[in-house]
Amino acid sequence: MLYILFALAIMALIALYKFLPNRKIFICFCSTLVIVFCISAFIQINNSRNEVISRAEIEDILTQQKIFGDWYAAYQKDIDHLDRNWQLYHSIIESLKTAEVYEYSTYEQLLELEEDALEEQEKIHALKIPNELNLEHAILLNEIIRKTRLYVDAQTKTISAVRKAADPENFEDLEILNKFIKDITIRESPTGLFTAAEVAAIRENLAVPGEGVIR
Repeated sequence: MLYILFALAIMALIALYKFLPNRKIFICFCSTLVIVFCISAFIQINNSRNEVISRAEIEDILTQQKIFGDWYAAYQKDIDHLDRNWQLYHSIIESLKTAEVYEYSTYEQLLELEEDALEEQEKIHALKIPNELNLEHAILLNEIIRKTRLYVDAQTKTISAVRKAADPENFEDLEILNKFIKDITIRESPTGLFTAAEVAAIRENLAVPGEGVIR
């Protein structure tokens, strides 16, 4: 489009050159026209460069979105498993509070739960940051992993301690066992897994301009 206007301008100059009586006016007009054309060309070239950069940035954001999305989907499954383990733990200790006699099946439940918790602990400690993830996102992801490891360690420690106390070889009295469980749960239980701020920050960083934050 710019070149068409330039061609039309050349034709207009030729016509003006023939009909303008004063050459100085013609030279001033030509100078003004050249300046306007140069400015227009600069703006168009600059806009084209910005458009290319924007497209490259969007492609990078989309790639980063996929990398984080795949990682987070797998991570969320582990978190769901941790939640189920913790719910089962509380279900078992609640049943012990109302039990009249201690049953061996309760110990078997705790033993199975401990094995599951140890397996999940190993998975969490094996979590890694994707190599392709940009540094600013990797730093936030590293904090999520750090918090999750602390959480799973506290959870597993609590479950293991109660399982040992509930071992029939160590068991003495149901009331004493319940007091120990209450004490260990208060002292060792994880306070909570608070990673919402880091996840929100990553999602905000990976938002495509004009499309909002990814979900």
